Amino acid sequence: MRQALGRTGWYGQMVQGLDADRAAQLDAGLARVRARFIASLSDRIDGFYELLGGLQDGGDWQDVTADLRANAHKLHGISGSVGFADIGKKAARLEARIDSLTGTPASADLVEIRGLLNQLLDTMEQSLDAA
Repeated sequence: MRQALGRTGWYGQMVQGLDADRAAQLDAGLARVRARFIASLSDRIDGFYELLGGLQDGGDWQDVTADLRANAHKLHGISGSVGFADIGKKAARLEARIDSLTGTPASADLVEIRGLLNQLLDTMEQSLDAA
């Protein structure tokens, strides 16, 4: 397991002052959450590819972008907490870009969203391979 669970930043502040047993319990709990996150990455990737297909097939852009935004938001929320900051950053960029849409998106908007989604997928796949 990577050193992402090291006691730096917010996590270090949280466990500072706890006795060794409580800190070990927190470490073990975070390791379980991280393991579940890694186990879920493959399904998350598949789901994003389905949504990418919806953008490419001329699907209902409103439903597809709403689903993309919701999934990116969830991914952004958990990724950094379990040691995958790059995934979180790319998910946040995708979410923000979708939030910036007004009215019917131009084809250039959808091209940009597809590009951001492909970057996110690449990062997710690389992280899964490395885990």
